[in-house]
Amino acid sequence: MDTSNFGIEIDFLAVGKGKRSADAIAIRYGDLQSGDASRQQVIIIDGGTKESGQALVDHVKQHYGTSFVDLVIMTHPDRDHASGLTQVLEGLTVEELWMHQPWEHSEDIHQRFVDGRITTSSLERRLRVSMDAAHEVEVAAKSKGITIIEPFAGTRSTDGVITVLGPTEEYYLDLLPDFSKTPESKSLMEKAFSYVKKAIEWVTEKFDEEHLPGDETSAENNSSSIILFQIAGRKYLIVGDAGVPALLAARDYASSIGISLDDLQFMQVPHHGSKKNVSTEVLDAIKASSAFVSAAANAAPKHPSQRVINALTKRGTNVFVTAGSGKRHRHNSPNRQGWSGIEPRGYESTYQE
Repeated sequence: MDTSNFGIEIDFLAVGKGKRSADAIAIRYGDLQSGDASRQQVIIIDGGTKESGQALVDHVKQHYGTSFVDLVIMTHPDRDHASGLTQVLEGLTVEELWMHQPWEHSEDIHQRFVDGRITTSSLERRLRVSMDAAHEVEVAAKSKGITIIEPFAGTRSTDGVITVLGPTEEYYLDLLPDFSKTPESKSLMEKAFSYVKKAIEWVTEKFDEEHLPGDETSAENNSSSIILFQIAGRKYLIVGDAGVPALLAARDYASSIGISLDDLQFMQVPHHGSKKNVSTEVLDAIKASSAFVSAAANAAPKHPSQRVINALTKRGTNVFVTAGSGKRHRHNSPNRQGWSGIEPRGYESTYQE
């Protein structure tokens, strides 16, 4: 690929009403200055809600000047990532879809459940029904003859720009029995996480202190595809809702194939900026000059956590938050009418959480 005129646009659309955040991401790279769509690649990662799925369709047509999408990626089957992709597949011409298909692994895992009456076929049916938003995407893709690939570590795009860093298939199969929507597994007798709603309180943080609990997140979140874009010496990382073990595993896999993640130009902050999904070790290993958080307009102070913004800021990362308005990261791309520069969120020593 000729990278002499390389440019990239990464658009995080405004998604989520009230306090409920979601992800809907459109990416275009290639020779963006030429206006020649044949010299550009269009990628969509997650579709958010049905409404944001339609917004993605409109965005690609209006701002990218095409109705063709080279690749759609569903990072994981949660509704806030999967639902809008049916609109994308119906409203645009899509060449390839990367998504995990949990029901296709029923034979590998059916013996790991408490109820001995569960068979491969009954488990497959349950998974299709319980993860209906993801299953709808699969059905839509098959009806249009779109190629479906499961994005395990090592999967690469045909142009070599995109590499999946996680999960490995082995890790994914370990996670799958513990999805909240699967039957009760032998390894996890209680799937529902018990959250005690805490009152919002003020926190004072010293600059040389850092407390990122990296609490356990769901198996579904840790199954998120972790996607690296590499082109013209620049690196961009999309991580979905991955948690600490998944991110550290992706770091290790990247290292094993000679890739460092501490010199990224851009990264997505996982799970809408939740403090549960990162740790000091993660942020010391995965560093970027810019980072985006996809969060609903009224999701603060949970999404994003100021603890996470502070930790990233101390490491030299400029953090930008959607909070009800679309945000664009760009390099060597044309100006866009109505889209202007934005200021990053800064360090705050006193904040609510």
